Formats: sequence, structure tokens, C-alpha cells
Amino acid sequence: MSQYQLLPEYIWPTYDAAEIHSMSMEFLTWPWMELFFGKNANKFKYSALKGALTFIPYGVTIDHFQHYVYENPNATPAERRKKYHELELMYKPDIDYDNDFYNSGAFWFSQGHVFWAPFYYIDYTLAQVCAFQYLLKYLDNKEETLKEYITLCKAGGSKSFFDLIEVGKLKNPMNTNILEEIVPKLEELLKNIEV
Repeated sequence: MSQYQLLPEYIWPTYDAAEIHSMSMEFLTWPWMELFFGKNANKFKYSALKGALTFIPYGVTIDHFQHYVYENPNATPAERRKKYHELELMYKPDIDYDNDFYNSGAFWFSQGHVFWAPFYYIDYTLAQVCAFQYLLKYLDNKEETLKEYITLCKAGGSKSFFDLIEVGKLKNPMNTNILEEIVPKLEELLKNIEV
């Protein structure tokens, strides 16, 4: 939708905003999931929402860990594993691996972004929080939410992240209260999806 931007550089949003579009679309297409999954559409919705919710603490764990690694370039492999395990316990206290390797704080090895796209995972978490907002708005007012979403898509990369979320009528996902505001609503939605 942003192909009509005057400058080619404005067609694509920056990395911090790019994922908002696709993650939001995953929710905005829920009314058509029966076409794909038939009687299992609610199972898909439940799985998608639960996965998105549980992703947030994982994404934050990865980002926090990367900050530690870059701030402590001389940390030993053992210190890095120890730190990752501490962060897992902080952000995901219910984690329980049935594997000594992962319990030693080595799960981060399985996340390729740590190696080839450092600090990108926080973009995923910010986008997911924006997508949650669109989902909740969509359930309340489909037509208005789609207009807001399309306006965001048309803006492409013509604005900064904060200006784009303003254009898309979204609240700042870095606001300290945003998760307190939306997570209870999402948990209620999850409880009410009949699987």
C-alpha cells in the first residue's frame, strides 16, 4: 500500500515498524480462518494468540541478553550462559527444561537472530504489542480499525517509528502501562475462545 510514496526510500518502513503490519494482519484475518482451518479455526486462533502472548517474555529475554553480551564483551561462555539463565528465570519464571544443556542457560544458541540480526528481537516484541492493540480495537470496531491499519500501511517508511504508531492510532508499546492495560483483555479473550 505504500508503493505510491514519492521517495523509494519511503516505501518500506524501518525495521522497528516493519513487523507491525504482518503481525497485525495475522489477527485482522481471523474472520476468514474458517476458510483455511474449517472446524479447527478456533484452535488456530487460540494457538496464535497464546503463542503471541508467550513470545513477549521470550523476546524481551533475548534483547536483554544481547545488551549484556555487548556491554560485557569479555564475558566467558560460562558467564553468558549463567546470565541467560538468570534472565530466563526473571522473565519466564515458569520455564522448566527437561534438558541439562538448556537448563545451563544455553537456549539462546537456538536463536539465530542473536548471531545474524542482533537487537532485532525487541522490534518483534514492540510490533507484537502494536498488533495486540489492533486485535482488541478490531474486535470493538472492525471498520475503523481497518482504516487505521491501512493508513499505517500507506505511510510506509515515510515517518519514524513513533510517528508511524501515531498515524496508525496506536499507543506507544514502550509505555510502562501498556501491557497492564491490554494483557488482561487478551487473557479474557483467550479464555473465551472455544476450542
